[in-house]
Amino acid sequence: MARAAGYCFAILKIHLEKFACKIYRDTRTSAHDSGVDLSTNFGVVYQIKKMKIKNTKAADHVYSELKSNFDRERVQQGNVIVIIDDISEEAKNYLVNMRIQSIKKREIIQLAEQMTEVEERMEILRIIFEEFEREYGSDLF
Repeated sequence: MARAAGYCFAILKIHLEKFACKIYRDTRTSAHDSGVDLSTNFGVVYQIKKMKIKNTKAADHVYSELKSNFDRERVQQGNVIVIIDDISEEAKNYLVNMRIQSIKKREIIQLAEQMTEVEERMEILRIIFEEFEREYGSDLF
């Protein structure tokens, strides 16, 4: 799991637990964008991508990829969220019109900054450590 995916997963996991929601790391996506898929127990999937979307052409490419990765019903119900390095307002609106939500990685960090409980922050660090250990443990030991 890429570094950004590790912290995004950990922050979302702790945040969603407040609402009795579970999130799971599923698979690694296309190698060119170092993506990771996350699924939830309430039908929403997150795809973390290491890329910037600057225009509707790039957004259309991402939309096409998401349509091929997830079933049509999930996309039509608005249950696919892409977490991305950066996205222009034009591209974000384009994806919203296609029922795809987007979150900038910076916004995930801002969510973590709002977590003031020491226990929450320690749990985030523990999850990040476990994810890195799972990903790189066999390479290190």
